[in-house]
Amino acid sequence: MSTETLSSAKFSNRKQPIAVLLGLIACVHWPSSAFADIVELRDGGVICGKVLNPSQGALVTIETEDGSVIEIDRKQVKIRQSLQRDLDYAKSIASRGESLEDQRDIVTECMNQQMVTLANAHRERVVELDPSDRNAWENLKYMKDDATGKWIRREVANFRRGKIKGDKGLWFTWQEKALMDLDEKRKIQTRDAERELDAKLKGLSGNSRQQTEAQAYFQTLNNPLVIRKLHQLFREDPSPNRMTYLGLLQQMPPYIVTPTIIKIAMEDADINVVNNCLDNLAAGDDYVREMAVNGFASFLPDKKQRDRAAYNMGPFNDKRFIGIMINSLLSTDTVVPAGPPGNTNAGFSSNGGVSFGNGAPPPSTRINQHKDVLAALQSLTGESFGYDMLAWRQWFAQKYAYENMDSRRDEY
Repeated sequence: MSTETLSSAKFSNRKQPIAVLLGLIACVHWPSSAFADIVELRDGGVICGKVLNPSQGALVTIETEDGSVIEIDRKQVKIRQSLQRDLDYAKSIASRGESLEDQRDIVTECMNQQMVTLANAHRERVVELDPSDRNAWENLKYMKDDATGKWIRREVANFRRGKIKGDKGLWFTWQEKALMDLDEKRKIQTRDAERELDAKLKGLSGNSRQQTEAQAYFQTLNNPLVIRKLHQLFREDPSPNRMTYLGLLQQMPPYIVTPTIIKIAMEDADINVVNNCLDNLAAGDDYVREMAVNGFASFLPDKKQRDRAAYNMGPFNDKRFIGIMINSLLSTDTVVPAGPPGNTNAGFSSNGGVSFGNGAPPPSTRINQHKDVLAALQSLTGESFGYDMLAWRQWFAQKYAYENMDSRRDEY
């Protein structure tokens, strides 16, 4: 076997991987004190020999068993040390035939030993013998062209579909890739903006020049990319810095920062902070006010947050939500008493005996009254029916539902 045969052999011609077989058999005869190197070519060929410069030079220099020297572009090869599994493979393949079942068995053996390159070489032989073997084609990264019925490489199929190869071997449409690139660009811009904010915050405690620059920066700060960072600082820093961060948030473009202000108004425990947020939202234009009142109203179905939501809706005086507020006046909780739920409950009596009870009482229902919802209702309607939901609903039907129904009647 000549080195020319080894260097020119290719898997891509879909022949039995002779180069691999012969190269590995040559490794069997290599001195046992040092296994030969396996040089895998990008086009599928394999050379077995000693790599003289494993990490240096643009060309890889390989000395074969017969003393010949081969040089190959380093970018076109992958070098690895010959292992016992390579020798086992060479012995196994030498004892097998050329049948389809033999080739499939070799593929299985190679995959069990994580010898993917060799497995793919034999898969190419499998699809030569059985062109209908879908599993082999797909493992070779081919896709079936529905128009022609032929198997084509996945890269070609994706290219024909207008897709672009991205990171980690994934394929995307150009629209998806553009959105990903935009998102990555936004992440970088956000990172830089947050770093600048941190630097200016430190500058407030620096020398006079740094303080002047920081103050000028904060007076004109309206970059939406720092909203997340300012919100984080607001939540984590103690007073009185919190109000400073809140003021900076309120300098941001209103349509972008309004969801953050709504979130603060719903979550903060300081009522002064809440009122500050409500004043800011109520002073906005119609779009901001509509966004705010609808945002707060979305929390009314949550019985744990409906009181705060109703309180926050007060400044907007929006009568469209009277009906949902009436339905939110009361809520119920299921109370499960402690103790075993069984029919008997054994325990020790005072005289040392055993007493038997009837077990824990069954679960009960507790009714909760939402006082802030009631206050908001009274402010909106000028009526006071307390927590009598029946009275509220009768009043609402007479005041609003009848008018709405009547407006749809025909004139005759």
